[in-house]
Amino acid sequence: MSESGQFIQYENLFAKAEKAISAAAKESRRNHDGMYINEDHSEYDVTSKKLVRCYSSESLNSVNSESSVIEDTLESLGQVEVTLEYVQSHSRLHVTVVQARDLRSAWNHDSPTDSFVQVYVLPDKEVKGQTKVYRRSANPVYNERLTMIVRKDALCHRTVRVEVCGLDRYQQHGDIGIGELKLGAVEWFPGPFSTWIDLIPKGEKSDSLGDILFSLSYLPTAERLTMVVVKARGLKWKGGKKSGDPYVKVYLMIDGKKINKKKTSVKKGDECPIYNEAMIFSVPSNLLESNITVRCTVAEYTSGGKDPHIGHVLVGPNSKGTGLTHWNQMRTTLRKPIAMWHSLRL
Repeated sequence: MSESGQFIQYENLFAKAEKAISAAAKESRRNHDGMYINEDHSEYDVTSKKLVRCYSSESLNSVNSESSVIEDTLESLGQVEVTLEYVQSHSRLHVTVVQARDLRSAWNHDSPTDSFVQVYVLPDKEVKGQTKVYRRSANPVYNERLTMIVRKDALCHRTVRVEVCGLDRYQQHGDIGIGELKLGAVEWFPGPFSTWIDLIPKGEKSDSLGDILFSLSYLPTAERLTMVVVKARGLKWKGGKKSGDPYVKVYLMIDGKKINKKKTSVKKGDECPIYNEAMIFSVPSNLLESNITVRCTVAEYTSGGKDPHIGHVLVGPNSKGTGLTHWNQMRTTLRKPIAMWHSLRL
């Protein structure tokens, strides 16, 4: 994680992945855009990291498609960054409330609100800790560590909830939003786990559909966007099933219209599938700040026709929450893969 704590870098994994892609590209021909394309457009299997490379020779300026994907919008109440660490020898759970960003006012006005964060560990309903009040900011930096006792055998059944509250000049409390993180899905080792939690209105039901981890990187000299679909976790299957045959579809869109589409392999009967598959697209640099969107959809393979969708993620300059954060971090850290977890939604 960087000093600002805004993203996760999987340096070892993705540095090797990029080297593997580069080595494969040298064996293929080079097109007029400066990209290396396999003659047969086939998949390249890197056995050392099980990375499958799907290469695209299609430019956004030359591909037309009548198919379109409606790009839905999600009103964001803001995000909270937390860092979690578990000390097994003392059964201590440390939750550091690092910062928040793009907070909405608790009273629906434009001026920044005084705010503080309360932390719960569900199913317990009492407050486990609370930060100090940060004055008049939509992007407060708290940097406060809260410690609580949680037994190791109960850890996977607990959920951390953060509740961001506003405070007006009369000391009246108002709700800004809440967010939750299931501790059973946290990767505790080798070190502290950091993530951004999207806020939703208090009282609104948050149905978890699962999470997906992928990296984004952009090579400006070749105008090449690389997305590595790493893995998924906690997928919620249709019909209450315990497992299925998931795969991931990735759409490249402009103004909601599908320009290109790729998909991963199918992982049969896998509740937490690991893919490590790279998808590479030609994207002119002038589109990075405009109306381009990457839509990542997790679907379940069936033999009887249309495959049901489990959930999707939108990433791009016009996205909200984590999708916008991930895109901006990719743009400011060119040539390096930036990986983030994203929560799926319908």
